[in-house]
Amino acid sequence: MTLAWRVLALALALGGVAFRWSELGTWGLSNDEAWVGLATRVEGLEQFWLAIAMTPVGWAALVKLASVAPGDGELALRTVPFAFGCLTLWGAFRAGRRFAGHELGGILALAVVAFEPLGVSYAKLLKQYTAEAFFCILAIDCAAAFAERRRRRDLVVLALVLTGGLAFANSQLFLAPPIFAALLLDALRRGDRRQLRDLVLATTVVGVVDLLHYRLVLGPRLPSALDEYWGAQIYLPLHPTDAAPILWARLRWTLGPALGQYAFPAGMACLAVASTLPSQRTTGLLLALLVLELAVLSMLGVVAVSQPRILIFLTTTLGAFAGAAMALLLVRAAASRILAPVAAVGLAFLAHDFVRAHAWHALSRSTQVEDAGPLVREFERERQPTDVLLLHQTTLFIYGYYQAATPVLLRMPLSVGYVPCLADPRVVLVNDPDVEARAREALEALERSPRVWLVASRLRPPREKRIRDSVARVASPVLERRRPGALLMLLGRRPAGG
Repeated sequence: MTLAWRVLALALALGGVAFRWSELGTWGLSNDEAWVGLATRVEGLEQFWLAIAMTPVGWAALVKLASVAPGDGELALRTVPFAFGCLTLWGAFRAGRRFAGHELGGILALAVVAFEPLGVSYAKLLKQYTAEAFFCILAIDCAAAFAERRRRRDLVVLALVLTGGLAFANSQLFLAPPIFAALLLDALRRGDRRQLRDLVLATTVVGVVDLLHYRLVLGPRLPSALDEYWGAQIYLPLHPTDAAPILWARLRWTLGPALGQYAFPAGMACLAVASTLPSQRTTGLLLALLVLELAVLSMLGVVAVSQPRILIFLTTTLGAFAGAAMALLLVRAAASRILAPVAAVGLAFLAHDFVRAHAWHALSRSTQVEDAGPLVREFERERQPTDVLLLHQTTLFIYGYYQAATPVLLRMPLSVGYVPCLADPRVVLVNDPDVEARAREALEALERSPRVWLVASRLRPPREKRIRDSVARVASPVLERRRPGALLMLLGRRPAGG
């Protein structure tokens, strides 16, 4: 690897790390992050097991370990997704370079992943999706290494990544079938009996581990099939002609901002063409089988395609290999005197499209900010013995995490499987329709010192206006504190005639 390639790779990697580090611990945990963080505050193994819900056990253990670090709690917890996000950069460079057979493959794969908006965003959020992307790319690269060198040692490494990765990424369960199917087909095509035996043994071992993991570890923690949240998600229709355009649109939703408006279809086309080449055939086949597997599972109502985070392991991987495939074809075209100018123009066009697709000024900012944690702590510092708190239901998990008391969780048939117990009778859970009635009841009950607090988060202007209008009909604001996406109000009784 020449010095120029190293400098370029290092610059891209540092840029990706910098975007992921920016605002990493600036804001408090959002509601979705707080239910993950609760595992670090509950007491006892039973409560911990309930708190991690569908979070991979090993990933949750890393978060628990990070929670004992001194200093800023939010920053310490988020170092876990941040670390996996940075590891994904290394994995993308390694996999892209192997696929393209040239340093440019690693560079373009790294560039795509380093500045992928969804990957940057989730590296700052206390969720396991960066680990899923990392282990997906790593497993596929290990499969490519085995297909290239055909050594048993590489097959053992692949099996260890697929099984060990289960502790950190639930999506590893989806990877073994397409990976081993592609490798077995390659061995059958070449008539390699020894490798076939090795692959059958590895497939059996990994399959048994996957089955035991699902039945004993993951399956019992999955939400009920009757859960309204998962029932409302979007799944692909059963007819392939109806499913294909929806799946394409969902992939474009994530990969369009990552690659570019024109680079996305160009990258998918390059990946398809590159997959027909002998040395890339196995990797291309397993990627196609992975997409097919997830499409079928979505048709069966198993894998939703509603939210990009659900498929981030797939889209990050496809983005990396699309970049590598473009590099492969560009390098081959550049070797031809006739096609070299075309390759140069194509690279310039794709680079321009890539730069234009990214909102660079916003890439460093955190998303999904609901900074209600400091407001909960302020309420607990300032509250008087008779004060009542109206806690909006969108802030329930944030309150559960930030409250001074040790959280106690109650099992409930929800998407996460539990809710924090509100043991304090002075804390009343409210929602948009009943906030006015609850505020009136609380103020009327506190005849001598009517002090009622309201904490709400996940606020957009229309929702905040509705809440304010409802409260204003029965109370007057005495104090107000605002944080991004969150509101704290101290309410008093309205003056007579007001």
